Amino acid sequence: MVAVVACVVLGAASEQPAIVLIYGFQPVPGFRATQIWKTFAEHFSGNDVANTVSITAADGHEFYLLEAIDAEHRDVILSNPASALEPTVRDIFHYVRRFAEEIAALSSRRSMTCFDVVAHSMGGLIARAYIEASDFGSNAGYTYGGEIRTLVMLATPNHGSEVAALGEWFTTLSRQMAPRSDFLRTLNALQWVDGKISGVSPDVRYVSVAGQTCLGCGLRINEEVCLQACVDEALAWSGSDLVVTMSSAYLPEAENCAAIGYDHVAMHTDPDLARAIADILVSAVAPAVIYADGYESYQRP
Repeated sequence: MVAVVACVVLGAASEQPAIVLIYGFQPVPGFRATQIWKTFAEHFSGNDVANTVSITAADGHEFYLLEAIDAEHRDVILSNPASALEPTVRDIFHYVRRFAEEIAALSSRRSMTCFDVVAHSMGGLIARAYIEASDFGSNAGYTYGGEIRTLVMLATPNHGSEVAALGEWFTTLSRQMAPRSDFLRTLNALQWVDGKISGVSPDVRYVSVAGQTCLGCGLRINEEVCLQACVDEALAWSGSDLVVTMSSAYLPEAENCAAIGYDHVAMHTDPDLARAIADILVSAVAPAVIYADGYESYQRP
């Protein structure tokens, strides 16, 4: 991969870039980005998601803008890379190209050239494939222009998903997201960048937040023992959010954060986690652990 110029926010020194939200795999058609991201979009913008406005990308698909209500909040872009009225089962590069069209539209029509991205599950792979476009060469069909300042990945299977592997005979996307796929090997390949070995773009801040759910502990005879074991697993990065394992989400060169007490869906719907991600975006370093309410008491001594 080649280095690009890091994005710079125009305007006042205190101004923050817009936040782009990218959803993950959607198995059922008819979903709406505004509903998937309602909690996060409203927290980041301070605005009601009903006030989103549509923007049309060059290839005709719509995505959305929710403007900040004041200077203390951020404009939010709700990416919509899927094709209308179908689940997300296409080649992942289809979604990356559509995301690239959205970024181009924001640059040309809104003069937005710098963004922080928060992406859930497969959405993190879409963002990474866009940022790390040079990994895939001229066949990618898009180029990265250096617009991303920070990428926060929520439960992103950076090293694949065994759930996807179950369907790898049926769709290209399943094969791409399966562990040890050609797509993931290329995405994670180490290269010499700016005098060091790296598997990610040197000009982007990467944060990987992995969930660990303790959902079944309430059914155990000794709930307290189960909860402590669940937290211990998370702190050792050996847990799971029921869909993506923490070890798959772990990215060596990222700031890795364990989110304890969160399942896969909660990773993009929980208001406490939305607040934590907002803090991460303005902090120097992400915390090593985020505890859902009630789990702090199970920390290791």
